[in-house]
Amino acid sequence: MRAATYSGKVDPPRLVVGEVGTPEPGPGEVLVKILYTGVNPIDYWIASGRYPLDPPKRIVGSEASGIVVDVGDGVNRLKKGMQVSIYPWIHCGECEECREGHENLCLRGGIVGGVVDGTYAEYVKLPEKNVYEAGGEPEIQATAGVSALTAKHAVNRALELCIEKALVYGASGNVGMYIVQYLAKAGIDVAAVTRKDWVSGLGASRVVPPGDVKQLIDEWGEPDLIINPLGGKLLAESLIIVKRHGYVMTFGGLTSMDIPGGVAPIYRRETSLIGVTGGTIQEFKDVLRDLERGVVKPRIWRIYSLDQAGEALNSLFSRERDGKILIRMSG
Repeated sequence: MRAATYSGKVDPPRLVVGEVGTPEPGPGEVLVKILYTGVNPIDYWIASGRYPLDPPKRIVGSEASGIVVDVGDGVNRLKKGMQVSIYPWIHCGECEECREGHENLCLRGGIVGGVVDGTYAEYVKLPEKNVYEAGGEPEIQATAGVSALTAKHAVNRALELCIEKALVYGASGNVGMYIVQYLAKAGIDVAAVTRKDWVSGLGASRVVPPGDVKQLIDEWGEPDLIINPLGGKLLAESLIIVKRHGYVMTFGGLTSMDIPGGVAPIYRRETSLIGVTGGTIQEFKDVLRDLERGVVKPRIWRIYSLDQAGEALNSLFSRERDGKILIRMSG
């Protein structure tokens, strides 16, 4: 099969497209022919060496739609020819976190494209428990495993809290566009921080560029919840503009993993800082249903070929990017 592989710590990452061996499914495993794979920052961090792995795998990619083409012994739920989407968290099913339904936090697991070879390839081999039937358009279902799932999980956590207003940074990003939709559909008043006007069509009542956040707070008031995947100085900003006794939720750390200025605003304002990562299998099933029914939907900016995988990955942080990036596999 053809795949985009990486090696070494190179930033920006360099992918090489070429022939590698096609995997064969073992007991309890399935072989999926990839139709589309989503391009996400985690792919960039892994391929550039910023996300430490020991030993590193050759193929990144955690999010994809495809067709089941082969199954190993003991596979009963999935059949050849089924259209599927990939749940990206490898999990043991036996540890405390898995038994409680938190497969994304498995004590022995990790992410597809990190602990096992990923989806920047014509085929991927995975345990059956990581592959689920998915109806609807494969381009849309290819955004389920990371973008939509992280948003679903974040909003589910948010709805456990007492909130009326939420401010979302990175609202036009892979996850942010789904967070805005899920929050708005839950009846939360959402303000979006982005330079992309189209986000207002996702349900945000207000859309402002980063430089206008202070003016927004003066007019709209302090939000109960701020969701900020960007990290760095913008996360520090969030800690001082959220309502007292409010909540700041974060993931990704797209600009920095640090909080400039320290943690003083957290205890001085009695702010709760919440981290989220991925989502559970049940949430993934809910996402697949939501996408098939059109409850939420992505804005797809550009679809690259497998030969353009390196360009696709390095387009993630381009100022020109205006939505989700996908890679379409040949055939």
